[in-house]
Amino acid sequence: MKRFALLPLAALLSSAFLSSTALSAPAEMYPVRAKGFTQSLNGKWSFKYIPALQAGADEGFYSPQYDVSAWKSIPVPANWELQGFAEPKYDLALQDGLGLYRRPFRIPGNWQGRKIYLRFDGVAFGFDFWINGQKAGASSASAFNAHTFDVTDLLRANGDNMLAVKVTTKPKGYEFDVNDDWSLSGIFRDVTLFSVPVTHVQDLTTSTTLKDDGSAELSVAMKVSGMGAEVHGKLLAPDGRVVNEFALRPGDSGAHAAVVRVAHPKLWTAETPALYRLQLTLSANGRELQSIDQRIGLREVRIVGGVLQLNGRPIKLRGVNHHDLAPGTGRVVTEAQVRQDLALMKKANINYVRTSHYPPSERFIELCDELGFYVVDEVAIGKGEEHQAKRDYRDTILARVEPTIIRDKNHPSVIIWSIGNENPITEAELEAGRLAKQLDPSRPITIPKVGSYFAKNYQRIPEYVDIYAPHYPTNSTVRDYAKKLDRPVIFTEYAHALGLAADRIQEQWELIQAHPGFAGGSIWHFQDQGLLRTSSEPVDRTKPTRAVWLDPVRYYDMNGLDGMDGIVYSDRTPQADYWEVRKVYSPLQIAERNVSVKPGAGQVTLTVENRYDFRALAGMHLEWAVQRNGADLQKGKLALSAASRERETVRIPVNVPLDAGADVLALKLRCVDEKGEEIIDRVVRLDLQDADRTGWLAKLPAAGQASVSEDANEVRIASERWVLTVARASGALSIRDHAGRVVVAGIYPHSGRRPTEAEALGTKTTGLWNMSTLTTLETPSVKVEQEGGKVRLSVSGRYPRPDAPEQAFVGGYQVELEPGGALAISYDFTATDAKGALSEAGLSVVAPAGLTEFRWIGQGPYAGYPGKDKLNEFGLFHLNRDDLRFQGNRRETELALLTSAAGNGLLLAMPAGDVAVERAGEQTLLSHNALIGGLGNKGTRPETTIALNGELRIAGKFTLLPLDSAWPGALTRWFGKLGTAKDVFRPFYHSYDQ
Repeated sequence: MKRFALLPLAALLSSAFLSSTALSAPAEMYPVRAKGFTQSLNGKWSFKYIPALQAGADEGFYSPQYDVSAWKSIPVPANWELQGFAEPKYDLALQDGLGLYRRPFRIPGNWQGRKIYLRFDGVAFGFDFWINGQKAGASSASAFNAHTFDVTDLLRANGDNMLAVKVTTKPKGYEFDVNDDWSLSGIFRDVTLFSVPVTHVQDLTTSTTLKDDGSAELSVAMKVSGMGAEVHGKLLAPDGRVVNEFALRPGDSGAHAAVVRVAHPKLWTAETPALYRLQLTLSANGRELQSIDQRIGLREVRIVGGVLQLNGRPIKLRGVNHHDLAPGTGRVVTEAQVRQDLALMKKANINYVRTSHYPPSERFIELCDELGFYVVDEVAIGKGEEHQAKRDYRDTILARVEPTIIRDKNHPSVIIWSIGNENPITEAELEAGRLAKQLDPSRPITIPKVGSYFAKNYQRIPEYVDIYAPHYPTNSTVRDYAKKLDRPVIFTEYAHALGLAADRIQEQWELIQAHPGFAGGSIWHFQDQGLLRTSSEPVDRTKPTRAVWLDPVRYYDMNGLDGMDGIVYSDRTPQADYWEVRKVYSPLQIAERNVSVKPGAGQVTLTVENRYDFRALAGMHLEWAVQRNGADLQKGKLALSAASRERETVRIPVNVPLDAGADVLALKLRCVDEKGEEIIDRVVRLDLQDADRTGWLAKLPAAGQASVSEDANEVRIASERWVLTVARASGALSIRDHAGRVVVAGIYPHSGRRPTEAEALGTKTTGLWNMSTLTTLETPSVKVEQEGGKVRLSVSGRYPRPDAPEQAFVGGYQVELEPGGALAISYDFTATDAKGALSEAGLSVVAPAGLTEFRWIGQGPYAGYPGKDKLNEFGLFHLNRDDLRFQGNRRETELALLTSAAGNGLLLAMPAGDVAVERAGEQTLLSHNALIGGLGNKGTRPETTIALNGELRIAGKFTLLPLDSAWPGALTRWFGKLGTAKDVFRPFYHSYDQ
């Protein structure tokens, strides 16, 4: 059992404190916010931007007499790039720059005789400041840490005081603060002036130990400036009642301590975020000097037998990485924006956040305490690898550890310290880890590593690094780690969500869920890292983009591919992968995807798994509805009760209509908690014995005998409902309806789809075919046969790859006329001399412009691929071509229609399989996929691939039926009235990967 015992590091600790002082001259100070003794210095400041690292003629700007009347103003907090003073840059592209800030302020009269401190919560990237012309302090010890300074002796009690701050973009070690995000400069968090009595609280540390009898011991340690003070405490339960009152025993050097027993504690977890209030009063000679009110959680983190535990139970961390970033204000985030992010995470069943790659705003941590999230809190040591082994950077690195831990150590949500990101193993990094453990022995630490580097070097990671954190493993790598790693593992970055390609989430999470040593993982990333920009030229919507456009000129800029990696867009609109995460991470799982039923009264038996670590399902309900062609037949609700990490069987009474043999039957499910919040929604397909949804095709009214004519130029087949022609020279096929409208503008081998951004990034190494169809037919063979009233057309030849014509699909397709006017199509191609890989392959039917309505029976409403089968549910779906969800493959598709609003168009019918739609200019490709690959992640191939190595057979069959506005009765029964889709999800003017 690991309880994170104190390490013998007194010499290191002393050295680190001295180095931190040398860098930033911070004051040791508990961050009080006492009413009447706190003054915000946020607001409008005078400001001048200099695109250099030297102030030049403005070097003396800090003098109160310096004339700044011509300066502009800037809000504090703000990033100056987003106020129009400089162009935003990404990562290490940060430009040289200085920001000169000034503002006057006054000291309240009742602050006299007290100590006065100035706190900067976040300044990017280093700063010096002056008060009334005198140098008061400086910091280059991390943009994302708070720094507090004693300014008492520099202030005027009466009249204005002048605060001047010089912010530089490139202090020593700035590289550690620009890791994989926008490098935005300036005073971006609060600036606060506050006062405390001469004898005051300097530090407060709390920790919890759970006892075998079910009680808890709360350790409270306080450091007070000066001697002779008394400290009394009161602990209030989450319901407000007083649990205990106590006195802290004085010790050496201002130390005070107490251990408080709680007989029946309400333990904090992300599932039950119970918060106590610790009230402490500092007194001297019977007079109250200062009071502290700190929200705390009673909880204990341990590692037992290689398993991460909270409160004596194993936990699973279902997580994401998260940046403090808003499109319009950059690093300046409001409480409303933080709450929005956390609410979206809750809805997606996320229970853990890694604060990549720095401590977030303190309000973020406070809300994680309150709302219930586990936090892996990261010390900002990223990038700058070239400096990390240099001795003269040691102090810069170590100075980032203490303020991170001091600020956040009393927050129950913070359960692990992360020491930097993807750094090589260096003595400075290991020293930072040892310092973190010395400062806080109550929590484990981890040092996240690049996956390939970890695989080669994990045995070099010292034992005191409690948790392994490799990045972006493949599924086979995860299985391998399950066999050989003996410490808890958190995949602190996995399933990179570049574009819309967050593959691996589903299977990797099941591996994590099954193995006790895997504590969890955090997807990269929660949101697209986009800034709101304005273009001088309107966007061309006919061309692909790497941005998200709100209108022709306003767009979210992700710096190309760099920040295009969220499961929500920059404005927090959920992407398809967000809904995949919600299903995969759900703490309530229903095993069944389809169930066999019989006509009449019966029941459906379902297996419900409770994946919560602490709570039972008691209090939750499963709401259900039996649906026939999308309409509810029966409804009900039943209570759930499974204990944490257990399963239960539930039985739902159903009454299946006797005449439902050709209908779409489904059981729609919603699990809701005590507050009515939905945890998961599911649809279970009901398979009626001897049902037949395909028989209607054979019952179509006879279309009469087709006429066939051919000459040297073309073959023509005419039915009373349509006319099909094929050009002999090119093999080009078209079908027109009886009114002369084009229904089918071509049939071609389907050789892939437009690649996702993740796939396009790796095309050079994967050789992925990036064309959707092969439209050139060499040596075409066009034949038509008539036999016994049947007509059979065949088109075959060699379809070369346009950019590598030595590679080709060889073969063809056959079209056989059915009596009711349907066309039975089969195809058989061989990819010959082919290299690289295919994303998908089959046969594409080209639909003309104007066919805007896509309906189908199968999995939906989102595009589905191997490895993402939990994303969608079975049912009847209808999307308009303008819908953001329109494009992509649909799995287990039985029927797919592409029509105009009036009903004209075509349908594909088949045994349940893969059918994709893709915009091709004004036309649309409706493709039957015989082979389908996964989407992969950034830098890695999909788990399911279609590799080409010489020859590969691509074969399949389906039925095609041209449609007019007089639909067959079966289609009307399933899909209802004609018209456009009512729900068109189109949040953007133009966007990537659509």
